[in-house]
Amino acid sequence: MQLNACVVGLGTSDVIGKDPGRSPLRLQFESFRAALRDANLDKADVDGLVTAWGSPRGVDYDEFVVAAGLELTWVSQLWTHGRWTATAIQQAAMAVTTGVAEVVAVVNSHVAAQGYARKLPQMPTSLGAVDEALRDGGGPYGNWTIHGTPGAGAGAALAAQQYMDRYGATAADLARIPVTLRAFAHDNPMAVLRDRELSVEQYLAEPELMGPLRQSDICEMVDASTCLLVTTAERAADVGRPVVHIAGMQGIQSGRDNYVFFSRPGLGAGVSPSYDYVAPKTFPVLERAGIARDDLDGFYTYDPFSPQIWMALERWGFCAAGEAAAYCRDKGIGLDSPLPMNTSGGSLAEGHLYGYGHMLEMVRQLRGEAGPRQITGARALQWGTPWGDALVFTNEQVR
Repeated sequence: MQLNACVVGLGTSDVIGKDPGRSPLRLQFESFRAALRDANLDKADVDGLVTAWGSPRGVDYDEFVVAAGLELTWVSQLWTHGRWTATAIQQAAMAVTTGVAEVVAVVNSHVAAQGYARKLPQMPTSLGAVDEALRDGGGPYGNWTIHGTPGAGAGAALAAQQYMDRYGATAADLARIPVTLRAFAHDNPMAVLRDRELSVEQYLAEPELMGPLRQSDICEMVDASTCLLVTTAERAADVGRPVVHIAGMQGIQSGRDNYVFFSRPGLGAGVSPSYDYVAPKTFPVLERAGIARDDLDGFYTYDPFSPQIWMALERWGFCAAGEAAAYCRDKGIGLDSPLPMNTSGGSLAEGHLYGYGHMLEMVRQLRGEAGPRQITGARALQWGTPWGDALVFTNEQVR
């Protein structure tokens, strides 16, 4: 089935930072209202909603529907995790394409342990649920919390160290990622680290906190809410806003090769087998979007930790296995590179918006609204993670 889905509205809460003194529900109202204003729509136009983060760190779909006075025909709520960013948007795209809803709000709110969540009852982990690493098999981080390693950060550090040992990548190579994203953040008025410059020398002066990871390799947790409004192309044409098409999508891959959250296939982290990974020559998401890899003007990925950039570049075949560190060093991921990445500053510098900040940035880029960090002539952008889910957004220039 050909997708008939567009993003027509963007909204964020007024404050992106630690503890702005607003509850998750208040933050969600702010982003929802901002998205409606951006799309020239009223709340009565919205008849669908999908979210991931639920209570207490976020807002369950039904609580928001009641509080906002909405009447919806379709809703969905996913598991609390940044892993589900693309899936939430894909569900919205499928809902409007199949006609079960006409305008769907993809809304996500969350408060950090250091922020408003201090006012909430203490929960077992920072995710508000049993730590995935406590599973019998060790969980998808590739480490065992039961042995004393603290969850996601330790898993990312183990995968990064494994990569560096196997391919000879250095700390100076890794530095290129947070340094570039910090430079993007400087041109993003919403970024929490916009006023904190970072050089390679400053990065290398930071102490290692977990394996090879330094403070600048670790995402900035924030209290915030984001909202995207998804509708059909026909409805989008009526609202008078620039149209961004959800042109192609590909779901999360699942299996031994796609189990560990912080590793691309073939690295051998956790239960995943070690082998010489070769990326496919073609990908369904690009075929469904009707474009070639060379048509992409930028690439975005979920980046709670710096090494995710390496893993995603190799997963999607922008460079061969073991070459991502040299790619980032020699070609770069900034505006002057062949493939700009995470131009908002990403989770490392804009703030950890669980991937939704990247989605908003892709839409801004395709609308030509990114200011000093604008990718010149942006027409097609891809989201792709190390575990295989993907989206392609395009604007009217490639239709």
